[in-house]
Amino acid sequence: MGITPTCWVTVSLPAFAENIAHAKSTLAGSAHLMVAVKSDAYGHGEKEIAETALQAGADALAVLDIDSGVRLRPHAGDAMLLAWLLSPSDDFSAAARSQVDLGISGLWQLEKLAREVKQGCVSVHLKIDTGLHRNGALPGDWEALCTEALRLERAGILRVTALWSHLSDTSLEENERSLARFHAAVDQARAIGLTPQLLHIAASAAATDLPESRLDLVRVGISAYGVSPFDDRSARDMGFTPVMSAHALVTSVDEERSEALIGIGYAHGLLPLPPDTGWVVHGTERLELRSVEANHCVLALPGNHAVALGDHITLWGEPATGAASAEDWASWSGTIGDEVVSAMAHSIEHRFIRQ
Repeated sequence: MGITPTCWVTVSLPAFAENIAHAKSTLAGSAHLMVAVKSDAYGHGEKEIAETALQAGADALAVLDIDSGVRLRPHAGDAMLLAWLLSPSDDFSAAARSQVDLGISGLWQLEKLAREVKQGCVSVHLKIDTGLHRNGALPGDWEALCTEALRLERAGILRVTALWSHLSDTSLEENERSLARFHAAVDQARAIGLTPQLLHIAASAAATDLPESRLDLVRVGISAYGVSPFDDRSARDMGFTPVMSAHALVTSVDEERSEALIGIGYAHGLLPLPPDTGWVVHGTERLELRSVEANHCVLALPGNHAVALGDHITLWGEPATGAASAEDWASWSGTIGDEVVSAMAHSIEHRFIRQ
C-alpha cells in the first residue's frame, strides 16, 4: 500500500483546452496560434499540455531550448515547434533531425548551423530587436544576418520561415513604436531577398491591446494557463480559467494554540510568504496563513472552526471554492503569477483531470 501524499497539484486539461479555444478566437483571430510550453509548460506538465494544446486548435508550440523541443517532438506530431534560446554548446543537428525550428538572432548561430547540419533543411525564424533587448539582432547587425541567411537558404541548408521579435509591453505607445521598427526590418529583409512565410511579434498583451500586432501568428503564454500577464486585469477578466490548483492535507491540529499544519511548504515548490500573509480555504471557509515553512504551512484556526487530521485544504486555483488565485499568491510573495505555478514543476505529484 502506497503512502498517501500530503500535497499535490491538480491540472485540468479540459480547462486548458477551453483556454486555448478562447485564445484562438479572441487573441489570434485569423492569425495562427503558437502556445508556449516552456519550463515544463509553466510547471503544468509539458507532454500533456502540448498534446492538449494541439488537440484544442493550437497551430504551433514554443519551447526555450533545443533539448525541450527534441523531447516534445513525439508529442507534437508535425506541428511547428520553435526553440529560441540557443547556446554554443547546443546540438543543432539534433534540432534538424527532430524538425525543431530555431530562433536565430546572431551570425554565430548561422555559422554553427552551417557547420553542424549536413543533411536536411532547418526552418529558422530570424529575430530583430525592436527595443526590448531580449536576444534579437541589433538593427546595425540585421542586414548582415539577413544576407547570410539568404546565402544559406540558397545553399539548401536552411529556409527562413519567419521574421519575429518580442515587444516590451511597457506601454501601448512603446509597442506601437516597436511594431513600426519591426515592419521596417521586415521591409529591409525582403529588399535583401528573403521571402518569409510568417511574421510574428505579439504575445497575449499586445494581441489584446494592439490588434494590428497580431500579423500572421500570435504567441500565447501564461494567459492560456489561466494566469494573467497583466497588472490591471485578471485572467478571469480576460475570459481564461485557472488550469492548476494546489492542495494539501491537514497533518496536525493544535487546539490549544488554535492552529493547524498542512503538508506543503517551500521545499515542495510553494513560494514563501511574509509571516501572517495570505489565506487558504477549508471547504469554502478562509483560514489565515501564519507562516510558510520548509515542509508545512501553519494555519490560524478561528475559535468556531473545526479542522481534523486529513482534511483537504486548497491553497490557490479553484475559484468555485473561493480559493485564492495564483495572482493573489504572487502578490503576497512579491512576484508574478508565472513563478507561482512554474515553481511546482517537479516537486510534488501532478494529478491530471482529463474529462
